[in-house]
Amino acid sequence: MIQTEMVYYKQPYLKELDARVLAVRGNEVVLDRTICYPEGGGQPGDRGKIGDSELLDTKKTEEHEILHIVDKSTFSVGDTVHVALDWPHRYFYMQEHAAQHALSGLLFTRFSVGTVAVHEGEEILTIETDRKQMSPTICYQLEDVVNQVVREGHAIRYEEMSHQNAEKLGMRRSIKVSGDVRIVVIEGVDTIACGGLHVASTREIGLVQYVGQELIRGHVRLIFRVAEKALCEIRRNRALVEAMCALHSAQPEDLVAVEKRQLEESHTLKTDLAHLRLGVCRSALSAFCGVKTWDITGLPFDLKDVAQCLDGTQDLALCAVNAVGGKLYWLCAFCGSFRQFDFNAHRMELLAPIHGKGGGRDSLYQGMGSGDPDLLFSAFTALLGA
Repeated sequence: MIQTEMVYYKQPYLKELDARVLAVRGNEVVLDRTICYPEGGGQPGDRGKIGDSELLDTKKTEEHEILHIVDKSTFSVGDTVHVALDWPHRYFYMQEHAAQHALSGLLFTRFSVGTVAVHEGEEILTIETDRKQMSPTICYQLEDVVNQVVREGHAIRYEEMSHQNAEKLGMRRSIKVSGDVRIVVIEGVDTIACGGLHVASTREIGLVQYVGQELIRGHVRLIFRVAEKALCEIRRNRALVEAMCALHSAQPEDLVAVEKRQLEESHTLKTDLAHLRLGVCRSALSAFCGVKTWDITGLPFDLKDVAQCLDGTQDLALCAVNAVGGKLYWLCAFCGSFRQFDFNAHRMELLAPIHGKGGGRDSLYQGMGSGDPDLLFSAFTALLGA
């Protein structure tokens, strides 16, 4: 195993450095020292540039060897290369990781809620708690408290100590590593064992926004946006509200009432339109008798309307189709004197020409197929002896 000096721990704000190539294995490069944090503890690996190659990811093997994953390997063992971080990417995850510690620490000390798992994503931070339910009131209280901590600018520092001494601290989460332990301390807020990278002060987090929750594995998972992602969300929501206000010529506080009124009006219009559709369909069907084929494509009603308007006492054997988006929707109905027709006995004769599938009961059958509706019409009229 090749050991790499982990400069990112000593100088987490260092954005560039030169390093020597110790090994090259395909697109995996091992350096003698690195500022690139490898994926771990919920924090993704760093990306950026190594020489003229794109650094796509940084990972650590089970043997603790740090691998730099590049898009193309143009290096040889012994080369000196310039390493440059994608700093906005790295810095955001330092902010998000610090926010996660503050949130989990405050959840534990202020609300007696434990953290089961965390995920630090490009857009959202999630914290799976040990609770089956949490009221929005508590979630917004947490948001208020953590943003107070952000404004107060609590220092974030690291301590190295033996496993035995770390256990004496009585931290909110058990220690998952053996040997010496790296402790992350947010002064006055949280103390926890962690191998990740964080900003130097809670003030650098900027902003934490609670955006919702969901249930996973029987636990409440809280969802947050952090730093610039939180600010972008606020501005995006503001733009949406402004657009809705302009659309409805309303003030923000009146939007819900305006939308409710318009939904009620829309529902009334849809109901009236449905009645009109049924009326047109029923009028057209009233003129039919005997064996009929009917292509309703483009008409102001659909097969559901046709099925609803059928008069069971009418002497009618009807085959109707509606072609939509390259698919052929079909309906076969047998009313009055045709009611005893055994559709299932002749299913293949009728549906094979259009590769049709479907079924039904009580002399009404529907389904879907493809192809020329005239093929179905011809089979239908031939079978019914028209």
